[in-house]
Amino acid sequence: MSRSNKSNAAGSLKAFIKDESGWADFFITRIGLILFTTVLLLCAFKIYPLFQDQETQGYLDSKASDIALKLEAVDSTSIPGYRYLYSFDEKNRNVRIGISTEYVSGKMNSSAGIWGEREETHAKILMTHVYPPNANWSNISGFREYISVMIGNGKSGDMTDPLNFSRDKARVDSMFESVKKELARNPFVPDTKKPMIMEKVIIYYTNKAENVERDYVFVYQ
Repeated sequence: MSRSNKSNAAGSLKAFIKDESGWADFFITRIGLILFTTVLLLCAFKIYPLFQDQETQGYLDSKASDIALKLEAVDSTSIPGYRYLYSFDEKNRNVRIGISTEYVSGKMNSSAGIWGEREETHAKILMTHVYPPNANWSNISGFREYISVMIGNGKSGDMTDPLNFSRDKARVDSMFESVKKELARNPFVPDTKKPMIMEKVIIYYTNKAENVERDYVFVYQ
């Protein structure tokens, strides 16, 4: 560099040092870059759990929807005593399924790096009422026994042993309403290592000279 160029550079540096507005611009630019980088990093870390949450919610939705669709398919069949065996695959086993009379829910712990672990939940409303195990019964035979002892005066409500419509129907409805409230508070949580049985259950009544049927969907293990 020539002596004149060196002199010009030195002069520019001295002028910049003396120029207070130049120093202010310099620091403002640096601070702006630091803030921008900080915001960018925070966004990057925050976007990751956001996408992970969406992926987890989609997974839970697919599992809850699958169970709900199977239950509704059992409800739509006209075959008394129809059974469907629902098996959980290995991927399902880290999902905690809850089933009440009105919805199916899925819960799963989701790890989001520096944001820690949290529980994700998704619920699917059922188009039909479903009756899982509860305080009164845990399977179909238990249900028939409960009906026979508590409501039917020895009659279980099956095809060969129908209930009396005028005497028993209101009590059966009250029983199901009580079960509905219980399961709303404490849904049935199936063991995902075991299959679930979804079954079409018919309660038969005699009403004077005619027979009356009421159908339900039960799920149990």
